[in-house]
Amino acid sequence: MDKVRLAILGTGGIARSHLNGYRILSDAGYDGFVLAGLCDNSDERRAAFAAEVEEQLGVQPQQFASAEEMAASGAVDAVDNCTPHAFHHTTTIPCLEAGLEVMVEKPCGITVKATNLILESAAGQGRQVAVAEQVRRGIKARAMEWAVNQARMIGDVRFWSVAGFSSWDFAAPQYADSYAWQWRLLKLLTGGGMVYDAGAHFADMMLHLFGPVEQVYACTRAYQQPVIESPELGTRKKDVEDTWMSTWQFANGILGQYTWSFSAPGEEVATQIVYGTEGSARDRGGWMHTFQNGGDITLADGAEKKYEQIEAEYRAQLDDATRERLFPHGVEDDVALECWDFVDSVLNQRRPEICAEDTLRAKAASLAIYESAESGAPVRVQDVIDGKVSAYQDPIDAHWDI
Repeated sequence: MDKVRLAILGTGGIARSHLNGYRILSDAGYDGFVLAGLCDNSDERRAAFAAEVEEQLGVQPQQFASAEEMAASGAVDAVDNCTPHAFHHTTTIPCLEAGLEVMVEKPCGITVKATNLILESAAGQGRQVAVAEQVRRGIKARAMEWAVNQARMIGDVRFWSVAGFSSWDFAAPQYADSYAWQWRLLKLLTGGGMVYDAGAHFADMMLHLFGPVEQVYACTRAYQQPVIESPELGTRKKDVEDTWMSTWQFANGILGQYTWSFSAPGEEVATQIVYGTEGSARDRGGWMHTFQNGGDITLADGAEKKYEQIEAEYRAQLDDATRERLFPHGVEDDVALECWDFVDSVLNQRRPEICAEDTLRAKAASLAIYESAESGAPVRVQDVIDGKVSAYQDPIDAHWDI
């Protein structure tokens, strides 16, 4: 196979980020793929996206109305699945069963059971399922992970604290009239609110930095409950959290405090900081995707090391082979890198850097927040993975017959 015949499945907002990633790769001279297919059950969305593909990549991909139609066409080799969370398993599995390679957006499956269905199908077909988890791949996140874990610039990590408080009106037109937000505000479509959306990135990076999470204790609130008009579910009230407070205990003893609210009028707070025995590392991005924007270090004696210096030191210690493996063709954009990793894994029949098995534990940490809030007690993440604790997920599984 000289080029991967690639399809994008689902043509909403995140698919545009992926398309931009493929354009970055193409502009950098990478030619390991051709965008051969588009799939969406909305003719209008699909046609609009096809026009963008032609504008950015100069190709006219074949269009399909369903995953099953696309999988049976023989027109593509691999699928980049950008559908809403509830449909990850129902659209990924037909592709796997047709022998196609798949990268699915995070979280891989709306519940643990949904993820297991994907994993079972992949195992049966002898396939790996890549997950579109981009945050840890960019130059800034990689530099900060190196600074904390390899260079040990803040010593032994003790604990971290994340707090984000702001006020968003989910009844406002930019949310109420936006499909991209409508499905994110209903539990049956998204699996949860930002704990599960941006929180999937956060959890992946926390585990990447600090290892497995042993236990989570949390409370959640949905202070806002505007009416949502969903094409899939009809008229419903917003039923996902807009506020949570949680404590994480890692297997190695590290502690974390993760607190967030979109229903906090007044003074805004956005901070993320990791403390070690010799200093601290403050995230420049505030409260969401850990170290995606880099970070600055303050040592115990007050001395500071700015991110620019950290990145320079990180780059200096990279050998040529590692640099090309992590940042092929000089690309340092995180979404472009997740797209490259998927395409290259298909071309070379290798394991992708981040697979469904890898993200299951991170996803379970996010789900443990919900399960703890549901039970009012601390929840072991392994119990979520094993299906011993599932009260929060049970209604979702029942609705979608998982």
